[in-house]
Amino acid sequence: MTVASSSGRRSDTLVMDASGAGGSGRPAAPKKMRPPTLPAGEYKPKQSLGQNFLSDQNYVMKICSSFRDSSVGGRSVVELGPGAGALTQVLHAQYPDMMAVDIDERSVQFLAETLPGLTVLQSDVLQIDYTQLAEARGGQLSIIGNLPYHITSQILFMLCDHYRSIARAVVLLQLEVAQRIVAPPNCKEYGILSVVFQLYTRPRILFKIPATVFYPQPKVTSALLSLDFTGRGPDVDRGDLKKVLSTAFQQRRKMLRQSLRPLLTEGVTLPEKFSALRPEQLTPQQFVELTKAIFGDTDPSQRADSGPVWRSI
Repeated sequence: MTVASSSGRRSDTLVMDASGAGGSGRPAAPKKMRPPTLPAGEYKPKQSLGQNFLSDQNYVMKICSSFRDSSVGGRSVVELGPGAGALTQVLHAQYPDMMAVDIDERSVQFLAETLPGLTVLQSDVLQIDYTQLAEARGGQLSIIGNLPYHITSQILFMLCDHYRSIARAVVLLQLEVAQRIVAPPNCKEYGILSVVFQLYTRPRILFKIPATVFYPQPKVTSALLSLDFTGRGPDVDRGDLKKVLSTAFQQRRKMLRQSLRPLLTEGVTLPEKFSALRPEQLTPQQFVELTKAIFGDTDPSQRADSGPVWRSI
C-alpha cells in the first residue's frame, strides 16, 4: 500500500488538526494542499507492489498532523513508499530536507518533476541499512509511510533491528496488525508482534482509516500506528529471545513446560512460576526473564546485538 493520491477521488472539505491545538513543541499544523494530479493512464496502482493510493486529502492532512520531527529542516525525516506524493507534498513543505524511498521508478520520476527539491532514493525499503542512513542524515530517523499490507511485518521488524537509529515511526497499516502490536497479555491478539514491539517501542493506535479513502479500496480497515522507540533493546541476546518466542507461540495452547522442552539443555529447567503458564500469559519483560533462565545471562559483548534478527522471524 504505497502512499500516493488519485485524481478524481478526493474530498475538498477542510479538516481540523487531529493532534489538537498548540503545544508540547509540536510543529504548526501543515497547510492544506490539493492532492497531486497523476498523469492519466500512466500511474495506475501496481498490485505486485501492494499499492493502494491515498485519495482523500482530509486524511492526508490528519496523518501529517500526527507526525512530528525536530531535526533542522526535517533532515531526519524518511518517508517509505511515497508513491505520487499525497503525503510527501505536505511533509516536504514542512520538512524541506526530508528524504523519500520508493522502489517504483514511476514514483521517483514523478516526484522529481513535481517536487524537484526533494531527495528521493530508488530502493527496496527492505534493503536499506537504516543505521548507516541515520549516520548519513545526522541523527536518529523519524519514519513515516503507508506500508504494503503483504510486507508490513517485515518492514516493522526490520526497524527493530535498527532500534538505536530510529526515534519514531508513524505508519499506515492494516488495523488487525496494529491491534496485535498494542495487545496486552491474556488476549487472543497477543503474540510475537506484541512482545517484540512493546520491548522496543511505546506503540499507540492513533486512529482508524476506512477503506474508502484509498484507491483501489482494500478489503480491510487500516489504522495509523505510532511507534516511539525507546533506544533500548531487551537485556538479553536477541537470537535467544527470538527462539523462545517462536517456539512458545507456535504452540500457544500448550503450557510452556511442554512447548519449550526442545530448548532445554541438560540440567536446565524452567522456573516453576512459568512452567504451567501459556505464552499469552507472560508480559514482554517476563519473556526476557524466561530467556535468561533457559540460555543464561550472556555477556553483553557476546550477544547478537546487530544484524537482521527480527526481520527473519
